[in-house]
Amino acid sequence: MYETPNINTKDEVKKSVVEKRVQRAVAATSISYQHRDSPLKLNETIDKIVMEVENYMGGGSDMQHRDALDVVQEFSYELSKMSGKCLDIGSGPGDITKDMLLPMLGENAEIVGADVSQAMVNYARKNYCDSKRLSYMVLNIETSELPADQIGKYDNALSFYCLHWCNDLRRAFENIYKLLRPNGKALTMFIGRHGGFNAYTELQQVPKYRSYLQDAHLYVPYFQRRLCTDIRGSLREMLADIGFEILHCSTREKSYKYSQQSLKDHILAINPFLKRIPEDMKSDFINHLVYKVINKNALIPFKKNVNDHVILRYDLLIAYVQKPLLTV
Repeated sequence: MYETPNINTKDEVKKSVVEKRVQRAVAATSISYQHRDSPLKLNETIDKIVMEVENYMGGGSDMQHRDALDVVQEFSYELSKMSGKCLDIGSGPGDITKDMLLPMLGENAEIVGADVSQAMVNYARKNYCDSKRLSYMVLNIETSELPADQIGKYDNALSFYCLHWCNDLRRAFENIYKLLRPNGKALTMFIGRHGGFNAYTELQQVPKYRSYLQDAHLYVPYFQRRLCTDIRGSLREMLADIGFEILHCSTREKSYKYSQQSLKDHILAINPFLKRIPEDMKSDFINHLVYKVINKNALIPFKKNVNDHVILRYDLLIAYVQKPLLTV
């Protein structure tokens, strides 16, 4: 008879994740990071990286945690049956990987968290590692040439809130296919459509921001920037063409409630352009961007009261696929 994992309810998982995030945020005072500058400069670099990672975790990840938790609960049985070597693509700071995913997998499963950011990997190794069942590495899932020692090495792959950042989504899934062993499975969840991303391309048309947002279209989710009306159908077609057996593929209409400050924090945490904007323009840019995001997809807009909230809507894509046992 199937026994559920030790953490088997949404409230328990959420409580565990929150408690451990707080504990590690308090304990994190340094990070393993190579730098050739002076000790003072090194400390400044370390502090900056830690601050950026924790700003991401605090301001930009509440929605991601909620949605990831929903998927983890929905696929809890499938996750509990996963064993062997599992790749978590886009593991970021490592909190979801260790506190949410690892407890849900089978006891014989081990996870390798993979992220394109060296800073994120360093942070995860410092704060969310497990010497027995969890390690981290740098990996670009869009690479044109996967490391030879990684091909066909994984029994399972997971990815939550990562693949919408891929410019070439097809290549990302092709690489997932290559990384899996025959009969290996992958569970992915990512944004299919979010009006807030169109704010980037609209601001690109504003003369004073144009030079800083020339590649803004690359940060719009794959199917959204291709104006696909049936994003689920488009994803199914892509996955089948690559060679996957599709066990599940769906679109989920979602919404999230923000205060004015939490919305600004969220936008700041995930904004890829802010570092390019000159300091004397950042305040106007942020305010302009927040206005555009709300204008594009708010179900309930802000009023004049500073305590008002806004509800933003978006669509998630969830795919659970398998690499056939016999592959050509």
